Amino acid sequence: MNDFDFEVYAPNFHSFTFKVHTGIDKNLQTISCDRKWILDTYNPIVEQLGDFPRDTIKLREDTPKNTPFSLLDYRKNARLFDSDNGNLESNKPRRKSLVYPQQFDDSYSLSLDLFIPETPETDKINREKIKQFNPNNCFQIDTELGQTFLITAFLEENNSQNYEKIANYCLHELLSISLEEIETKLYRQGEIFDSNILEYGYPKEDEFHAVVVFFTDKSNSEKLEEVYWELPSLFLYHHKIINAYADSRLDYHKLDNQVAKIENLVSSIKKQDNTKNSQLSELELDNYKDTLKELLNLSLDYSQTLRNLQYYQNTIAINSHNYQIKLNKIQTISNNDLDFFARLIDKEWITLQEQIKADLSYFNQGNIILNRGIETIRGLIEIDQAKSDRLREQKEIERDHNLQINILAIGSSLTVAGIVASSYGLVTAEKPLLPPEFYHPFRSVSPFYKSVFLSIACAIITYILIRIFQKIFRFLKKILNILIRKIQKIS
Repeated sequence: MNDFDFEVYAPNFHSFTFKVHTGIDKNLQTISCDRKWILDTYNPIVEQLGDFPRDTIKLREDTPKNTPFSLLDYRKNARLFDSDNGNLESNKPRRKSLVYPQQFDDSYSLSLDLFIPETPETDKINREKIKQFNPNNCFQIDTELGQTFLITAFLEENNSQNYEKIANYCLHELLSISLEEIETKLYRQGEIFDSNILEYGYPKEDEFHAVVVFFTDKSNSEKLEEVYWELPSLFLYHHKIINAYADSRLDYHKLDNQVAKIENLVSSIKKQDNTKNSQLSELELDNYKDTLKELLNLSLDYSQTLRNLQYYQNTIAINSHNYQIKLNKIQTISNNDLDFFARLIDKEWITLQEQIKADLSYFNQGNIILNRGIETIRGLIEIDQAKSDRLREQKEIERDHNLQINILAIGSSLTVAGIVASSYGLVTAEKPLLPPEFYHPFRSVSPFYKSVFLSIACAIITYILIRIFQKIFRFLKKILNILIRKIQKIS
């Protein structure tokens, strides 16, 4: 395929470069770019071209209320320059250049047109000379908003059937991109102003954008010239749409990874949730707290990323609307339906919005899972805290109850002991308290010691009886509670 050669007539190489001058970038940092960017971009290109006067444009300093407006400090919107070396020694044909810088609400546009005027016998170039339109790739500007390349030319009738192949080679030679890559970037082709048009760069996959138009009649070329001044706006909206969608894909993958992380964390909650009837251990409680912290941090980032996705959806919707308005204006000016560009609105711009809408619906479910996971852990911790509080209260009540029982038992025992001791003197041999044979082993014991021993024995017996009654009462209360719960379940 390297031996394929061809000639084109009156070629035009258009470059539409866009730059954001105010706004917020992907990292939420403020963007501020002054008009000097126009000169910093334009002057190196002119220097590389070598056959046009340098430092030839001056920018206006005022800012009109209505946008867009030309940034040139002249009465005309654009400036046209002639090459100064259209001679045989330069090995370059006579060329002209058109510069048209604009300012939009939040963006700059630098439109450059390098072309060979239509002149018999001198306006044709072969494949090799196409490179001279972009020496050292000087037209290819690295800008976050994007760039559109537009090539227009006339073809001879004998080459009209090879227009796709010629278009691929034109971009290959002009932009120094491999022929294989150019062929894979071919997105679609059709007709505009009764001429063949090819568009490169898939909106869903690639921010690269190039258009090639081959005319067969001068009247068709003049129709494009009529709408040229509206093309920067149209292509600007194009790039804002595909850039917003490309950024949305980055956030899509980020959210997708976060959803997987959320599901793993929620699954870990289910695995840990074995505390139906038991209190959490310190280790389990710490694990829940760590998981909760991780989910809370994830929730903030997830919400911000989800908000970004909604922002990109709105950006595409707004710029699709602007694209439609601008296209309507171009259709009116050209008296042509421009179906080739109109199909983008229905085929791509709406599809991109629907895709993000579907993504939002899916990731909103992830947000619900995330919030439920947070609520679940908080609930488990609160339940465990309530259990701990209840157990602590029960222990305090039981401790107080035991204290009261102890006081009761000891007091009662001492009271009984006192009664027995004070009443022991009433016990005589004629009126014994117990049968006589009980006293036989203790006849030699002093009555004092007998009184003390009997008092202590009665006190101990009284204490033991009170404790036994306490345990019987607790047992009956427990059985009663079990019966009440069973009755409640049945009812």
